[in-house]
Amino acid sequence: MRTPEKPPDANALYAHYGEKFSNFFLAYTTGDEEITEAVKRYNEARYIHWDDLKRQPLPFEPKLFWLLLKYIRNYGAAAIDIGDESFKFMMLGKFQRELHLIDKASPAPLDALIGERPSEANKRQYLANSIMEEAIASSQLEGAATTRQVAKKFLREGTAPKNTSERMILNNYQTIRTLKDLKEEPLTPELILTIHRMITEGTLESREDEVHLRTSNDILVRDKVDYGKIYHVPPDCTKIPAMLDDLCRLANDDEIFVHPIVKGIILHFLVGYIHPFNDGNGRTARAIFYWYVLKHGYGLFEYLSISRIFVTAPAKYTKAYLYTETDENDMTYFIDYNITIISRAMEELRQYIEETRAEQRNAITLLEEMPEISFRQAEILKDFIRHPDRPYTISEIAGKYKISLPTARSDLLGLVEMGQLRKIRDGKRWVFLLERGAV
Repeated sequence: MRTPEKPPDANALYAHYGEKFSNFFLAYTTGDEEITEAVKRYNEARYIHWDDLKRQPLPFEPKLFWLLLKYIRNYGAAAIDIGDESFKFMMLGKFQRELHLIDKASPAPLDALIGERPSEANKRQYLANSIMEEAIASSQLEGAATTRQVAKKFLREGTAPKNTSERMILNNYQTIRTLKDLKEEPLTPELILTIHRMITEGTLESREDEVHLRTSNDILVRDKVDYGKIYHVPPDCTKIPAMLDDLCRLANDDEIFVHPIVKGIILHFLVGYIHPFNDGNGRTARAIFYWYVLKHGYGLFEYLSISRIFVTAPAKYTKAYLYTETDENDMTYFIDYNITIISRAMEELRQYIEETRAEQRNAITLLEEMPEISFRQAEILKDFIRHPDRPYTISEIAGKYKISLPTARSDLLGLVEMGQLRKIRDGKRWVFLLERGAV
Protein backbone atom coordinates (compact mmCIF):
# COMPACT_ATOMS: atom_id res chain seq x y z
CA MET A 1 0.00 0.00 0.00
CA ARG A 2 1.27 3.48 -0.89
CA THR A 3 1.91 5.85 2.02
CA PRO A 4 -0.28 8.98 1.71
CA GLU A 5 1.52 12.15 0.69
CA LYS A 6 2.16 14.46 3.61
CA PRO A 7 0.10 17.68 3.27
CA PRO A 8 1.88 20.92 2.38
CA ASP A 9 2.88 23.06 5.36
CA ALA A 10 0.06 25.46 6.25
CA ASN A 11 2.44 28.25 7.34
CA ALA A 12 4.35 28.04 4.07
CA LEU A 13 1.06 28.12 2.14
CA TYR A 14 -0.12 31.16 4.07
CA ALA A 15 3.15 32.96 3.35
CA HIS A 16 2.78 32.08 -0.34
CA TYR A 17 -0.86 33.07 -0.83
CA GLY A 18 -1.05 36.04 1.52
CA GLU A 19 -3.80 38.44 0.44
CA LYS A 20 -5.24 35.89 -2.00
CA PHE A 21 -6.03 33.59 0.93
CA SER A 22 -7.49 36.48 2.93
CA ASN A 23 -9.90 37.22 0.09
CA PHE A 24 -10.70 33.51 -0.32
CA PHE A 25 -11.40 33.17 3.41
CA LEU A 26 -13.55 36.30 3.36
CA ALA A 27 -15.59 34.86 0.49
CA TYR A 28 -16.17 31.71 2.56
CA THR A 29 -17.22 33.59 5.70
CA THR A 30 -19.65 35.76 3.71
CA GLY A 31 -21.39 32.70 2.28
CA ASP A 32 -19.88 32.09 -1.16
CA GLU A 33 -21.98 29.11 -2.26
CA GLU A 34 -19.29 27.32 -4.26
CA ILE A 35 -16.74 27.46 -1.45
CA THR A 36 -19.30 26.64 1.25
CA GLU A 37 -20.52 23.55 -0.62
CA ALA A 38 -16.95 22.35 -1.13
CA VAL A 39 -16.24 22.74 2.59
CA LYS A 40 -19.35 20.72 3.44
CA ARG A 41 -18.38 18.01 0.96
CA TYR A 42 -14.74 17.67 2.02
CA ASN A 43 -14.81 18.60 5.69
CA GLU A 44 -18.14 17.19 6.89
CA ALA A 45 -19.56 14.58 4.54
CA ARG A 46 -16.02 13.36 4.00
CA TYR A 47 -13.08 14.41 6.17
CA ILE A 48 -10.64 14.41 3.30
CA HIS A 49 -6.87 14.10 3.46
CA TRP A 50 -4.59 16.10 1.19
CA ASP A 51 -3.52 12.91 -0.61
CA ASP A 52 -7.11 12.54 -1.86
CA LEU A 53 -8.00 16.22 -2.10
CA LYS A 54 -5.27 17.00 -4.62
CA ARG A 55 -6.98 14.61 -7.08
CA GLN A 56 -10.44 16.13 -6.77
CA PRO A 57 -11.94 18.24 -9.59
CA LEU A 58 -12.01 21.48 -7.57
CA PRO A 59 -13.04 24.82 -9.10
CA PHE A 60 -10.13 26.52 -7.25
CA GLU A 61 -6.47 25.78 -6.52
CA PRO A 62 -6.18 22.61 -4.36
CA LYS A 63 -3.48 24.10 -2.10
CA LEU A 64 -5.50 27.27 -1.54
CA PHE A 65 -8.57 25.21 -0.62
CA TRP A 66 -6.46 22.93 1.59
CA LEU A 67 -5.23 25.97 3.50
CA LEU A 68 -8.85 26.96 4.12
CA LEU A 69 -9.68 23.46 5.38
CA LYS A 70 -6.67 23.49 7.71
CA TYR A 71 -7.68 26.89 9.10
CA ILE A 72 -11.22 25.63 9.80
CA ARG A 73 -9.95 22.37 11.29
CA ASN A 74 -7.31 23.93 13.53
CA TYR A 75 -9.81 26.47 14.83
CA GLY A 76 -12.39 23.81 15.73
CA ALA A 77 -10.06 21.08 17.03
CA ALA A 78 -9.61 19.88 20.61
CA ALA A 79 -6.00 19.17 21.66
CA ILE A 80 -4.63 16.25 23.65
CA ASP A 81 -1.05 16.04 24.96
CA ILE A 82 0.45 12.58 25.47
CA GLY A 83 4.00 12.75 26.74
CA ASP A 84 5.76 15.43 24.70
CA GLU A 85 3.56 14.86 21.63
CA SER A 86 0.33 16.64 20.72
CA PHE A 87 -2.76 15.16 19.08
CA LYS A 88 -6.03 16.77 18.04
CA PHE A 89 -9.49 15.91 16.79
CA MET A 90 -12.74 17.52 15.68
CA MET A 91 -16.28 16.55 16.61
CA LEU A 92 -17.93 16.67 13.20
CA GLY A 93 -21.67 17.14 12.87
CA LYS A 94 -22.04 13.73 11.26
CA PHE A 95 -20.36 12.16 14.30
CA GLN A 96 -23.09 13.59 16.50
CA ARG A 97 -25.80 12.02 14.32
CA GLU A 98 -24.15 8.60 14.17
CA LEU A 99 -23.30 8.58 17.88
CA HIS A 100 -26.89 9.49 18.70
CA LEU A 101 -28.09 6.36 16.85
CA ILE A 102 -25.52 4.24 18.69
CA ASP A 103 -26.59 5.76 22.01
CA LYS A 104 -30.23 4.97 21.31
CA ALA A 105 -29.45 1.30 20.70
CA SER A 106 -26.79 0.68 23.31
CA PRO A 107 -28.49 1.07 26.72
CA ALA A 108 -30.72 -1.98 26.08
CA PRO A 109 -28.48 -4.62 24.47
CA LEU A 110 -30.14 -6.24 21.45
CA ASP A 111 -33.70 -5.31 22.54
CA ALA A 112 -33.67 -1.83 20.98
CA LEU A 113 -31.75 -3.08 17.97
CA ILE A 114 -34.27 -5.71 16.91
CA GLY A 115 -37.47 -4.30 18.40
CA GLU A 116 -38.22 -7.17 20.79
CA ARG A 117 -36.69 -8.96 23.77
CA PRO A 118 -34.67 -12.02 22.70
CA SER A 119 -34.60 -15.12 24.86
CA GLU A 120 -31.64 -15.76 27.13
CA ALA A 121 -30.67 -18.72 24.94
CA ASN A 122 -30.65 -16.48 21.89
CA LYS A 123 -28.58 -13.87 23.69
CA ARG A 124 -26.02 -16.53 24.60
CA GLN A 125 -25.90 -17.67 20.99
CA TYR A 126 -25.49 -14.12 19.62
CA LEU A 127 -22.85 -13.33 22.24
CA ALA A 128 -20.83 -16.49 21.61
CA ASN A 129 -20.87 -15.86 17.87
CA SER A 130 -19.79 -12.21 18.17
CA ILE A 131 -16.93 -12.96 20.58
CA MET A 132 -15.67 -15.71 18.26
CA GLU A 133 -15.88 -13.40 15.24
CA GLU A 134 -14.01 -10.62 17.04
CA ALA A 135 -11.31 -12.94 18.41
CA ILE A 136 -10.71 -14.51 15.00
CA ALA A 137 -10.66 -11.26 13.04
CA SER A 138 -8.50 -9.33 15.52
CA SER A 139 -5.96 -12.16 15.38
CA GLN A 140 -6.11 -12.35 11.58
CA LEU A 141 -5.27 -8.65 11.41
CA GLU A 142 -2.04 -9.49 13.25
CA GLY A 143 -1.15 -12.43 11.02
CA ALA A 144 -3.06 -15.43 12.39
CA ALA A 145 -3.31 -17.85 9.47
CA THR A 146 -6.53 -19.85 9.67
CA THR A 147 -10.04 -19.72 8.29
CA ARG A 148 -13.10 -18.59 10.26
CA GLN A 149 -14.68 -22.05 9.86
CA VAL A 150 -11.66 -23.89 11.28
CA ALA A 151 -11.24 -21.35 14.09
CA LYS A 152 -14.90 -21.48 15.11
CA LYS A 153 -14.81 -25.26 15.11
CA PHE A 154 -11.94 -25.54 17.57
CA LEU A 155 -13.38 -22.77 19.78
CA ARG A 156 -16.76 -24.54 19.94
CA GLU A 157 -15.17 -27.89 20.63
CA GLY A 158 -12.89 -26.46 23.30
CA THR A 159 -9.89 -28.34 21.94
CA ALA A 160 -6.33 -27.24 22.68
CA PRO A 161 -4.77 -24.92 20.06
CA LYS A 162 -2.50 -26.76 17.62
CA ASN A 163 -0.34 -23.81 16.54
CA THR A 164 0.46 -20.17 17.25
CA SER A 165 -2.41 -18.88 15.08
CA GLU A 166 -4.95 -20.91 17.03
CA ARG A 167 -3.34 -19.84 20.30
CA MET A 168 -3.67 -16.17 19.26
CA ILE A 169 -7.36 -16.69 18.57
CA LEU A 170 -7.98 -18.59 21.80
CA ASN A 171 -6.19 -15.86 23.81
CA ASN A 172 -8.26 -13.17 22.14
CA TYR A 173 -11.46 -15.13 22.77
CA GLN A 174 -10.71 -15.61 26.45
CA THR A 175 -9.57 -11.99 26.90
CA ILE A 176 -12.72 -10.51 25.32
CA ARG A 177 -14.86 -12.70 27.57
CA THR A 178 -12.93 -11.34 30.58
CA LEU A 179 -13.05 -7.63 29.70
CA LYS A 180 -16.46 -6.91 31.23
CA ASP A 181 -15.23 -8.37 34.54
CA LEU A 182 -12.54 -5.65 34.55
CA LYS A 183 -14.80 -2.74 33.69
CA GLU A 184 -14.97 -1.39 37.25
CA GLU A 185 -11.19 -0.92 37.23
CA PRO A 186 -9.61 2.41 36.26
CA LEU A 187 -7.19 2.26 33.36
CA THR A 188 -3.64 1.92 34.64
CA PRO A 189 -0.35 0.84 33.05
CA GLU A 190 -0.70 -2.35 35.08
CA LEU A 191 -4.13 -3.08 33.57
CA ILE A 192 -2.75 -2.46 30.07
CA LEU A 193 0.04 -4.94 30.84
CA THR A 194 -2.51 -7.46 32.14
CA ILE A 195 -4.65 -7.23 29.00
CA HIS A 196 -1.55 -7.53 26.82
CA ARG A 197 -0.31 -10.57 28.73
CA MET A 198 -3.69 -12.34 28.40
CA ILE A 199 -3.77 -11.67 24.66
CA THR A 200 -0.18 -12.67 23.87
CA GLU A 201 0.51 -15.53 26.30
CA GLY A 202 2.29 -18.34 24.48
CA THR A 203 2.33 -16.54 21.12
CA LEU A 204 5.53 -14.44 21.25
CA GLU A 205 9.14 -15.49 20.83
CA SER A 206 10.05 -14.44 24.36
CA ARG A 207 8.08 -14.68 27.59
CA GLU A 208 9.65 -11.32 28.51
CA ASP A 209 7.85 -9.69 25.58
CA GLU A 210 4.50 -10.84 26.99
CA VAL A 211 4.95 -9.26 30.41
CA HIS A 212 7.14 -6.18 29.88
CA LEU A 213 7.03 -2.93 27.95
CA ARG A 214 9.20 -2.38 24.90
CA THR A 215 12.80 -1.51 25.87
CA SER A 216 14.31 -0.97 22.41
CA ASN A 217 13.66 1.12 19.34
CA ASP A 218 14.08 -1.75 16.89
CA ILE A 219 10.30 -2.24 16.55
CA LEU A 220 8.86 -0.66 13.41
CA VAL A 221 5.44 -0.97 11.80
CA ARG A 222 6.05 -2.35 8.32
CA ASP A 223 3.99 -3.34 5.31
CA LYS A 224 3.10 -7.03 5.65
CA VAL A 225 3.92 -7.67 1.96
CA ASP A 226 6.70 -5.18 1.23
CA TYR A 227 8.74 -5.52 4.43
CA GLY A 228 11.05 -2.69 3.42
CA LYS A 229 8.19 -0.19 3.55
CA ILE A 230 7.92 1.43 6.98
CA TYR A 231 4.59 2.96 7.99
CA HIS A 232 5.26 3.99 11.57
CA VAL A 233 8.30 4.64 13.74
CA PRO A 234 7.00 4.41 17.33
CA PRO A 235 8.15 6.89 19.99
CA ASP A 236 11.45 6.30 21.74
CA CYS A 237 11.06 3.48 24.26
CA THR A 238 12.21 5.74 27.12
CA LYS A 239 9.07 7.86 26.58
CA ILE A 240 6.63 4.95 26.91
CA PRO A 241 6.02 5.08 30.71
CA ALA A 242 5.20 8.81 30.68
CA MET A 243 2.99 8.43 27.58
CA LEU A 244 1.06 5.55 29.19
CA ASP A 245 0.57 7.62 32.34
CA ASP A 246 -0.95 10.41 30.24
CA LEU A 247 -3.04 7.88 28.30
CA CYS A 248 -4.48 6.50 31.55
CA ARG A 249 -5.10 9.99 32.87
CA LEU A 250 -7.05 10.76 29.71
CA ALA A 251 -9.10 7.56 30.04
CA ASN A 252 -9.95 8.17 33.69
CA ASP A 253 -10.63 11.92 33.47
CA ASP A 254 -14.36 12.64 33.21
CA GLU A 255 -14.19 16.35 34.04
CA ILE A 256 -13.89 17.38 30.39
CA PHE A 257 -16.54 15.39 28.53
CA VAL A 258 -15.61 13.49 25.39
CA HIS A 259 -18.22 11.07 24.07
CA PRO A 260 -17.22 7.58 25.37
CA ILE A 261 -17.25 6.02 21.90
CA VAL A 262 -14.95 8.76 20.61
CA LYS A 263 -12.67 8.50 23.64
CA GLY A 264 -12.54 4.71 23.23
CA ILE A 265 -11.48 5.19 19.60
CA ILE A 266 -8.83 7.71 20.70
CA LEU A 267 -7.45 5.19 23.22
CA HIS A 268 -7.42 2.57 20.44
CA PHE A 269 -5.38 4.92 18.24
CA LEU A 270 -2.97 6.02 20.95
CA VAL A 271 -2.06 2.51 22.09
CA GLY A 272 -1.29 1.66 18.47
CA TYR A 273 0.71 4.88 18.09
CA ILE A 274 2.72 4.51 21.31
CA HIS A 275 3.35 0.83 20.46
CA PRO A 276 4.33 0.04 24.05
CA PHE A 277 5.11 -3.63 23.39
CA ASN A 278 7.37 -5.57 21.05
CA ASP A 279 4.30 -7.36 19.64
CA GLY A 280 0.57 -7.62 20.24
CA ASN A 281 -0.04 -3.85 20.17
CA GLY A 282 -2.95 -3.99 17.71
CA ARG A 283 -4.79 -6.71 19.61
CA THR A 284 -4.23 -4.84 22.88
CA ALA A 285 -5.44 -1.54 21.39
CA ARG A 286 -8.69 -3.10 20.13
CA ALA A 287 -9.25 -4.89 23.45
CA ILE A 288 -8.85 -1.61 25.36
CA PHE A 289 -11.44 -0.01 23.10
CA TYR A 290 -13.91 -2.79 23.97
CA TRP A 291 -13.04 -2.54 27.65
CA TYR A 292 -13.62 1.22 27.66
CA VAL A 293 -17.01 1.22 25.95
CA LEU A 294 -18.26 -1.67 28.11
CA LYS A 295 -17.06 0.25 31.16
CA HIS A 296 -19.23 3.18 30.08
CA GLY A 297 -22.43 1.22 29.71
CA TYR A 298 -22.40 0.28 26.02
CA GLY A 299 -23.54 -3.29 26.59
CA LEU A 300 -24.49 -3.73 22.94
CA PHE A 301 -20.78 -3.76 22.05
CA GLU A 302 -20.51 -7.22 23.58
CA TYR A 303 -22.40 -8.39 20.51
CA LEU A 304 -20.47 -6.43 17.86
CA SER A 305 -17.47 -7.68 15.91
CA ILE A 306 -15.69 -4.58 14.68
CA SER A 307 -12.43 -6.27 13.68
CA ARG A 308 -14.35 -8.56 11.32
CA ILE A 309 -15.03 -5.50 9.18
CA PHE A 310 -11.44 -4.25 9.56
CA VAL A 311 -10.14 -7.56 8.25
CA THR A 312 -12.23 -7.34 5.07
CA ALA A 313 -10.35 -4.15 4.11
CA PRO A 314 -7.14 -3.96 6.20
CA ALA A 315 -5.63 -1.29 3.94
CA LYS A 316 -8.37 1.17 4.93
CA TYR A 317 -7.70 0.48 8.61
CA THR A 318 -3.99 1.11 8.09
CA LYS A 319 -4.70 4.22 6.02
CA ALA A 320 -6.81 5.68 8.84
CA TYR A 321 -3.68 5.53 11.01
CA LEU A 322 -1.48 6.96 8.26
CA TYR A 323 -3.81 9.85 7.46
CA THR A 324 -3.61 10.88 11.12
CA GLU A 325 0.16 10.61 11.38
CA THR A 326 0.92 12.40 8.12
CA ASP A 327 -1.41 15.29 8.98
CA GLU A 328 -0.09 16.60 12.30
CA ASN A 329 -1.60 13.81 14.42
CA ASP A 330 -5.16 14.77 13.48
CA MET A 331 -7.10 11.81 14.90
CA THR A 332 -10.34 12.92 13.21
CA TYR A 333 -9.48 10.62 10.29
CA PHE A 334 -9.21 7.62 12.60
CA ILE A 335 -12.36 8.55 14.52
CA ASP A 336 -14.31 9.05 11.28
CA TYR A 337 -13.32 5.63 9.95
CA ASN A 338 -14.04 3.82 13.21
CA ILE A 339 -17.48 5.37 13.75
CA THR A 340 -18.38 4.27 10.22
CA ILE A 341 -17.18 0.75 11.00
CA ILE A 342 -19.16 0.64 14.27
CA SER A 343 -22.32 1.66 12.40
CA ARG A 344 -21.68 -1.08 9.84
CA ALA A 345 -21.07 -3.62 12.62
CA MET A 346 -24.42 -2.70 14.19
CA GLU A 347 -26.17 -3.18 10.86
CA GLU A 348 -24.45 -6.53 10.32
CA LEU A 349 -25.53 -7.63 13.80
CA ARG A 350 -29.10 -6.65 12.97
CA GLN A 351 -28.95 -8.68 9.74
CA TYR A 352 -27.39 -11.64 11.55
CA ILE A 353 -30.18 -11.57 14.15
CA GLU A 354 -32.84 -11.39 11.45
CA GLU A 355 -31.30 -14.37 9.65
CA THR A 356 -31.06 -16.31 12.91
CA ARG A 357 -34.69 -15.57 13.75
CA ALA A 358 -35.71 -16.73 10.27
CA GLU A 359 -33.84 -19.97 10.88
CA GLN A 360 -35.62 -20.36 14.20
CA ARG A 361 -39.00 -19.89 12.52
CA ASN A 362 -37.98 -22.64 10.09
CA ALA A 363 -37.02 -24.80 13.04
CA ILE A 364 -40.46 -24.20 14.59
CA THR A 365 -42.09 -25.27 11.32
CA LEU A 366 -39.93 -28.39 11.30
CA LEU A 367 -40.85 -29.05 14.92
CA GLU A 368 -44.53 -28.88 14.04
CA GLU A 369 -43.95 -31.43 11.30
CA MET A 370 -41.93 -33.67 13.65
CA PRO A 371 -43.52 -33.42 17.11
CA GLU A 372 -41.27 -36.21 18.43
CA ILE A 373 -38.18 -33.92 18.48
CA SER A 374 -37.40 -31.05 20.84
CA PHE A 375 -37.05 -27.44 19.74
CA ARG A 376 -33.27 -27.60 20.22
CA GLN A 377 -33.06 -30.79 18.18
CA ALA A 378 -34.98 -29.00 15.43
CA GLU A 379 -32.41 -26.19 15.48
CA ILE A 380 -29.55 -28.71 15.41
CA LEU A 381 -31.16 -30.55 12.52
CA LYS A 382 -31.43 -27.27 10.63
CA ASP A 383 -27.66 -26.90 10.93
CA PHE A 384 -27.19 -30.30 9.33
CA ILE A 385 -29.67 -29.46 6.56
CA ARG A 386 -27.80 -26.23 5.77
CA HIS A 387 -24.50 -28.13 5.60
CA PRO A 388 -25.46 -31.63 4.38
CA ASP A 389 -21.88 -32.80 3.75
CA ARG A 390 -20.32 -31.40 6.89
CA PRO A 391 -19.56 -33.66 9.88
CA TYR A 392 -20.34 -32.30 13.36
CA THR A 393 -18.81 -33.50 16.63
CA ILE A 394 -20.58 -33.73 19.97
CA SER A 395 -18.30 -31.09 21.47
CA GLU A 396 -18.95 -28.71 18.57
CA ILE A 397 -22.73 -28.93 19.05
CA ALA A 398 -22.28 -28.53 22.82
CA GLY A 399 -20.15 -25.42 22.26
CA LYS A 400 -22.51 -23.85 19.75
CA TYR A 401 -25.70 -24.34 21.75
CA LYS A 402 -24.07 -23.80 25.16
CA ILE A 403 -25.20 -27.16 26.51
CA SER A 404 -23.36 -29.94 28.31
CA LEU A 405 -21.63 -32.75 26.44
CA PRO A 406 -24.11 -35.38 27.72
CA THR A 407 -27.05 -33.23 26.56
CA ALA A 408 -25.48 -32.73 23.12
CA ARG A 409 -24.77 -36.46 22.85
CA SER A 410 -28.36 -37.29 23.82
CA ASP A 411 -29.78 -34.81 21.26
CA LEU A 412 -27.62 -36.18 18.45
CA LEU A 413 -28.20 -39.85 19.26
CA GLY A 414 -31.92 -39.15 19.44
CA LEU A 415 -31.79 -37.75 15.90
CA VAL A 416 -29.83 -40.84 14.82
CA GLU A 417 -32.53 -43.10 16.24
CA MET A 418 -35.16 -41.13 14.31
CA GLY A 419 -33.25 -41.71 11.09
CA GLN A 420 -32.37 -38.04 10.60
CA LEU A 421 -28.62 -38.33 11.25
CA ARG A 422 -25.99 -41.02 10.95
CA LYS A 423 -22.86 -41.39 13.05
CA ILE A 424 -19.50 -42.58 11.80
CA ARG A 425 -16.18 -43.24 13.47
CA ASP A 426 -13.44 -40.63 12.87
CA GLY A 427 -10.36 -41.92 14.64
CA LYS A 428 -11.17 -42.05 18.34
CA ARG A 429 -14.33 -39.97 18.14
CA TRP A 430 -17.78 -40.10 16.63
CA VAL A 431 -18.93 -37.54 14.10
CA PHE A 432 -22.47 -36.99 12.84
CA LEU A 433 -23.75 -36.36 9.30
CA LEU A 434 -27.16 -35.75 7.80
CA GLU A 435 -28.73 -39.05 6.77
CA ARG A 436 -29.36 -39.32 3.05
CA GLY A 437 -33.02 -38.79 2.30
CA ALA A 438 -33.70 -37.45 5.81
CA VAL A 439 -36.49 -34.96 6.70
